[in-house]
Amino acid sequence: MQHKNYEVTGNVFKLIAVVTMLVDHIAVGIVLSWLEKPEVFYSPSYSSYVDMYHVMRNIGRMAFPIYCFMLVEGYFHTRNLKKYGLRLLQIAIISEIPFDLALRNGQLDISSNNVLWELLLGLIVIAVMDRVLHFSGGIFDNEIFKRVIMVAIMFLGMGIAYVTKLDYRHSGIACISVMYFLYGNTKESRMTAFGLGVLMLTFMSSRSELFAAAMLIPMYFYDGNKGSDSLLLRKFFYLFYPLHLTIIYLIKIFFMR
Repeated sequence: MQHKNYEVTGNVFKLIAVVTMLVDHIAVGIVLSWLEKPEVFYSPSYSSYVDMYHVMRNIGRMAFPIYCFMLVEGYFHTRNLKKYGLRLLQIAIISEIPFDLALRNGQLDISSNNVLWELLLGLIVIAVMDRVLHFSGGIFDNEIFKRVIMVAIMFLGMGIAYVTKLDYRHSGIACISVMYFLYGNTKESRMTAFGLGVLMLTFMSSRSELFAAAMLIPMYFYDGNKGSDSLLLRKFFYLFYPLHLTIIYLIKIFFMR
């Protein structure tokens, strides 16, 4: 195996996603509120603080593409797709109120929904596309027809994400779909899938999403190995999302007023 001494595993990518997401959410949930305080706003160092905020947000751009890529990998490697989807649904439901309280000024806000809903919809979209890809008989024996149907399913998913105001709207579903289309078992195919997924986010969401391209460096040392598998680690990755949002909200109500 190449680069064995420097191998990056799937668990390492998930840890990077966790850390960069935490930095991003601290910026949105805590630093942004702090910047609005009069003593900070009128401080001579205010512009430096704003620069720090933007740096933290740019660091946070790393997280979502990693989660998208791991979702696609999870789809291809999961033994039970139904259980995989139900876990995402469960965490999405649990996380919605903490998401609003931590990142939406302490109020329930139906104008935006947490990222787990986007990942769940993305999972459904690629599952349906994959079913079409492997379906045979009649007009489904025509590969061009299959591809057209798969693209139509992607656009339908993008429309649903946009209408329901999911966290990354239509761009998140496009990113997941592109990663699914290009995914393969070689280093080159994984890097291509990730890189073009990031480009989709950049073109359809924000230019700042391009900072996630930095993850192509560790991706080069990734050989598709998940890493150590333990129940505790799996629980950590699933529960971190609602727990860190809850902690951010508690910090806001106890220390930011």
